[in-house]
Amino acid sequence: MTSREVDSRSELAKWISGTHVFPADRAALLKQAQSEGAPDEVLDLVRSIPDRTYENLQDVVDELG
Repeated sequence: MTSREVDSRSELAKWISGTHVFPADRAALLKQAQSEGAPDEVLDLVRSIPDRTYENLQDVVDELG
């Protein structure tokens, strides 16, 4: 994993971790990130994950690889 990928995942965690959104599908995660004012890079990451239910942040990170 590149340092950019690590930074992106850290940024993702900042916008969707610690929320009461889980379990959540891609649409719910995207809505949460948008409501928190996440930057485009984070929104793009969320849009890139398959549309399924994620149990927690680690589940999302695992999906991203």
